[in-house]
Amino acid sequence: MKKTALGVGGESATNTEAETSADRQILRDVLLVALTVASGAVDAISYFGLGKIFSAFMTGNIVFLGFGIAEIEGPDVVPVIFAISMFAAGSYLGLRIATQNSRKSGPWPPAMTVLLVLIATAEGAFLVVWLAAAGHPPTKVCDVLIILFSLAMGIQTAAVRSLGVQGVFTTAGTFTLVAFAGTFAGSRSRAEMPRLAGVLAGLIAGAVGGGLLFLHARSYAPALPLAITVLVIVAGRGLARRTSAQVDSHRLSAVGKQVLDATEHAAEYRK
Repeated sequence: MKKTALGVGGESATNTEAETSADRQILRDVLLVALTVASGAVDAISYFGLGKIFSAFMTGNIVFLGFGIAEIEGPDVVPVIFAISMFAAGSYLGLRIATQNSRKSGPWPPAMTVLLVLIATAEGAFLVVWLAAAGHPPTKVCDVLIILFSLAMGIQTAAVRSLGVQGVFTTAGTFTLVAFAGTFAGSRSRAEMPRLAGVLAGLIAGAVGGGLLFLHARSYAPALPLAITVLVIVAGRGLARRTSAQVDSHRLSAVGKQVLDATEHAAEYRK
């Protein structure tokens, strides 16, 4: 009877842990969708305010670079090169930081907070420069702003990829769209569908929000991606703390079980 009771209790605890883990994954996915909204807004502001150049969607910039090489009508080549170069630099920096802290795992490891703070810093600097120019920066200042936004989006892409969440980049939707189609084709799990659909919808929502702010409140448009990033930092820290608390709880439970087993063995030995 005692063993049965313990078995039921263990099964209940396992179910609770599984539910908690699923809840954390859902929250993580919500945070990733929020970052996707931010990158959609960043590209809207970049495209309309910085010479029709993307700061997050590098595929478009690479095509623009091809236009420039062929001397076909398109954005100026120099800022396009700035965007691609700084995105690559941001990706390198983000991957280096994530790799050096790869021992610390979980749905939202500490390295994510560090990288998001760097992103928020670049976005905050962008907002300050943008406000100083009243939302109408001259060409040379536009180059500086492209550097800041592209650096931030490169770091964000690396940070998200370090989580190993399939089908999510937050700065591009091509592979996510393929993955979403895969959930219908049977090549991917249907469980991924909400996350993938959320990312695609987030890109659209971010572009809509950033575009509308640019049209109607131009000076404050860059505040949108910055505000989202800050909120994700706060929520992500909460998620990391809950994960850490559960890990500590598991350790204490393991220690308690070892003590209980040792006590039972000692009692049996005395008998």
